[in-house]
Amino acid sequence: MNTYKIPFETAGLYGKMFLDYLNGTEALKSLYQFEPNLASFDKIIDLRKSFPKEKRTLIVESLKNQYSAIENAPIAQIEALEDENTFTIVTGHQLNIFTGPLFFIYKIAATIHLTQQLKEKYPDCNFIPVYWMATEDHDFEEIASFKLSGKKYTWEHPEATGPVGRLSLEGIDKILDQIKDMPQFFVDAYTDNMTLTEATRSYVHHLFSKYGLVCFDADQAELKSSFKEILIKELFDNTAVVEVEKANAIIESAGYKTQIHARAINLFYMEDKVRLRLEKTPTGFRAVDGDLKWTNQEMMDIVENNPERLSPNVVLRPVLQEFLLPNLAYLGGPAEVIYWLQLKGVFDAYNVFYPMVLPRGFSLFLDTKFSAKWRKMGWPLEELLQPITVIENKLLDEKEELVTSLEAEILQFDSLYASILDKGKAITPNLEKHVLAEKLRGEKRLKHTAAKLRKEGKRKMKEDIERVVCIRECLLPSNVPQERVENLLTFWSKSKGNLLLDTFVKELDPLAFKLNIVVED
Repeated sequence: MNTYKIPFETAGLYGKMFLDYLNGTEALKSLYQFEPNLASFDKIIDLRKSFPKEKRTLIVESLKNQYSAIENAPIAQIEALEDENTFTIVTGHQLNIFTGPLFFIYKIAATIHLTQQLKEKYPDCNFIPVYWMATEDHDFEEIASFKLSGKKYTWEHPEATGPVGRLSLEGIDKILDQIKDMPQFFVDAYTDNMTLTEATRSYVHHLFSKYGLVCFDADQAELKSSFKEILIKELFDNTAVVEVEKANAIIESAGYKTQIHARAINLFYMEDKVRLRLEKTPTGFRAVDGDLKWTNQEMMDIVENNPERLSPNVVLRPVLQEFLLPNLAYLGGPAEVIYWLQLKGVFDAYNVFYPMVLPRGFSLFLDTKFSAKWRKMGWPLEELLQPITVIENKLLDEKEELVTSLEAEILQFDSLYASILDKGKAITPNLEKHVLAEKLRGEKRLKHTAAKLRKEGKRKMKEDIERVVCIRECLLPSNVPQERVENLLTFWSKSKGNLLLDTFVKELDPLAFKLNIVVED
């Protein structure tokens, strides 16, 4: 496999604020702490060495419990977190069934790549890649389907309410039955486990355990208990919303759009079957879209005795992550990068470390079928990312000679017969009619040939356009990047599955700010 790297700006697929952040635009500098480059890790590591020992012990014990049912669990990686010289690099994502769209794989691959890169630069430290599992998310529809070679598969769950990580796996066997040659690790994950969290941890562990990846589920009572002080402040002081609005003002005044909006309380009330947004009332709290109500004291009792019933939303989840982990950097997509820039003030207000924010890995894949077509065409890959109209116009310009008329040749033909006619007249005037008749027959044949050439030229040009559009559709199906549409299974096989993962881990450098196009030989 060969990998071609295209700068984000050249690819033309990414928004202005995302690119401006990576380029160090002055208007955004107050919204983050560390420049997104390798040199910044010198300072970050020094600052993170003060991460509390008791938190390290807490997360080690929690992770051991989370991995208790996993064969060949990454115990060495987990126990290394006790060491003050061990740090994490985190990416987070929903619990999409069967990995969901490809960019989930790229997120993890780039996270692993960065830990390897840091180990080379700082050999006395350890760096653990972490997948933060969005087990508490309640948007079932977002995780319940995936596309495989253009066909959509959807999990029909009989009772899909509450945090998705706690859902049973009822009904998912129907998808297993529909897909031929389903990899055994998916079959095992969805038949040997009880919940979506367990199944997701199982298949992610199978795919990435050899790279030292650790899956982290914060839906644990002991972890939420350590977060109680911030939970109380968020419930009673409305701290986060004020800070987010300050950041929003900076962003909007610079001409950008914000990604998220904070609420007065950025917490949900959560049980197995419900996850309901909390709202303050004159006498306490209530659950929006529900009948549940609490007095101030009753809510304090929940914080003290059942903190696992409080679930952070998109504003507070990153704060919980950095509160719990000795983390150096977070990898996310363009939308995530933008909303992290909205949150630095929240981190500061809660006295929680704000990490480096980096783009995840971005990649497109051309398998053997399409790579052969691309090589035959001979176009630079970045040109295939242009809009269809631009591509068609370029091809029309290149192939114009195929569809031109034979006007020049016809002029030469007229000149030739004029010369023949002059010579014929010099011999005898009787040849004039014969020469003119031959000229007329020749003109008809020439025009017929010209018409045939034009027809064939247009057909050939149409084939070339269709070939280019076909390759582009592989990379950008319906103008959406392939990584957001197709699933890992589209390209997976026993023979090349591990090679694919090795390639992604090797090539997806989150500090390079480039789109990778992996081309199969």
